[in-house]
Amino acid sequence: MAEMSPRQLVSFVRSLAALGLPADAQAAWISRLSTETAQLLDELALDFDDGFQLVPAFVELGWLNAAALAALRRLDAQLDAMSGDHNAELWSVDALAREEWDRVRSLARAALSELN
Repeated sequence: MAEMSPRQLVSFVRSLAALGLPADAQAAWISRLSTETAQLLDELALDFDDGFQLVPAFVELGWLNAAALAALRRLDAQLDAMSGDHNAELWSVDALAREEWDRVRSLARAALSELN
């Protein structure tokens, strides 16, 4: 296994926490960071994906509870379902009020509760 850094875990948990924020808090967070909303929403999902790839190593190191894996997989599947050019409308601040993002937030919060 490649050398792991706790910073990688912190970045992953931060992306998970941001995905679980209420829609208005997500919109505020995004607007403070940049005017490139779609890019930031995409980056948030990509940050989660980058960390998700490391979850087995995090579990092996004892940094994450293995029970969280199922919840994380459900969140990953939801984000995958929202991906692609045909879903471009889902990656705007206005779209944060849509059912797809409600599901992301719910799944992210459920996964966060399983991490310990």
